[in-house]
Amino acid sequence: MRIFLLTFLCLNSCTWAQSKAEPSGQTLVFTNVNVVDTRAGRILPGMTVVVRSGRIQGVARVGLIAENHNVRMINAAGEYVMPGLWDMDVRTASTAAAWDEHIIYPLYVANGVTGVRDMGGDPDLLDQRSQRVEDGTLPGPHILVAGPILSGGKSNTQAVALNNPTEAREAVAKLKEHGMNLLTMRSDISRDSYYALADEAARLKIQFAGPVPDSITVAEASAAGQRSIERLSGILLACSSKEDALRQQGSQALANQDVRPHAIVTTLAMATYDPEKAWNLFVQLANNNTWQVPALVWSQTMASMDNTNLTVDPGLKYVPISVRREWELKKRVRALPEVLELAKKESARELEMVNSMRRAGIQFMAGSDGPEPYVLPGFSLHTELEWLVKSGFSPTQALQSATFNPALFLAKLDKFGVLETGHAADLVLLEANPLEDIRNTRKIAAVVKAGKYYSRQELDKMLARVAEAARSK
Repeated sequence: MRIFLLTFLCLNSCTWAQSKAEPSGQTLVFTNVNVVDTRAGRILPGMTVVVRSGRIQGVARVGLIAENHNVRMINAAGEYVMPGLWDMDVRTASTAAAWDEHIIYPLYVANGVTGVRDMGGDPDLLDQRSQRVEDGTLPGPHILVAGPILSGGKSNTQAVALNNPTEAREAVAKLKEHGMNLLTMRSDISRDSYYALADEAARLKIQFAGPVPDSITVAEASAAGQRSIERLSGILLACSSKEDALRQQGSQALANQDVRPHAIVTTLAMATYDPEKAWNLFVQLANNNTWQVPALVWSQTMASMDNTNLTVDPGLKYVPISVRREWELKKRVRALPEVLELAKKESARELEMVNSMRRAGIQFMAGSDGPEPYVLPGFSLHTELEWLVKSGFSPTQALQSATFNPALFLAKLDKFGVLETGHAADLVLLEANPLEDIRNTRKIAAVVKAGKYYSRQELDKMLARVAEAARSK
């Protein structure tokens, strides 16, 4: 038996022992690879990474690996390897039925997204899909289920109604029994129900997240323990010097089922933006450890509905044709001049706010809020990282928002988010350095999901199968 001498400093001793003890499993050995250290924000050049049984078994410079049919050597030739990405705001089971698991989930893997936080849907369906992903029968990302959505109104398979404090407490208790550790909610929850939810969640040690309900201020939500806020909901209004008056105006409009005043309230909130009040709020959010998932790609896309490039995006071939028709109809409405003008102003203000929030010390996670019109599963997470950089993040900070930070938020830094020995073998091999240019996260040479290696050729075949299926949906 020949022995490969690998040019790295040392290899965890258990790697060699496990390699011999489990001959049926394939060992992946990446040589001459630059490791993207998402913990420290640096590049470790000329490393070797060993993967075995779905885990990273070694990251070092020199060691011995036996040559046999169970060892696959991959000379990375100076390419870059980073942890798999996480999209922390998706809805994969509450969208059009055409987005089935054979279309939507492979799109994440093909884009290096190896984990998602699903913020609403049928929990039984999501659990079934998650189990198939984990046992390897369905190509897809790890799925953190945070559904069903807690909301006002009536209950169904995707939503649980909280129309009073008693229903709120009962729902939290039942979902905890179901095994949920994170709950998501809609903005129509009443004030009393929200506080009952927060109190029961604290008692049962279960986290809750989502948009800030219209009945609650951002400051109140943060103080009540809301773990993360999605799409900057309520932030702009909370930064207005006229917040109380505008909130009353908005509440009256909702009571009258009149959506027109929303534009007026938003316009006035931007006009009365108070930098000092905003900064104090951002510091409070940072001190309360209230995370943000801004989904800039969603708001920026809504503000670009007059852009003809949207309808010629090559990624649209992976969208079911029935969904594309729906998007075209929504595009016509959102491209109306009065709607578009406000969207452009609001999205520009959001970029400024996100940068101020970052400087105040608020923690961020990347999320796309997809699939929404022209927000493509998998692809749009890369666009989100690019928007974060445009707002003022460094490439390292943007990359951490989709790797290190989600793992920290989920208390799973021992498994995800960094490329270190003992962690899950969810890896993305890139042709160029993402810490120099965040757009390099798109230059994917290969993906490893739970130890399974997908070459560029295999990823292209995966995408081709999705495109073919999308044409018939």
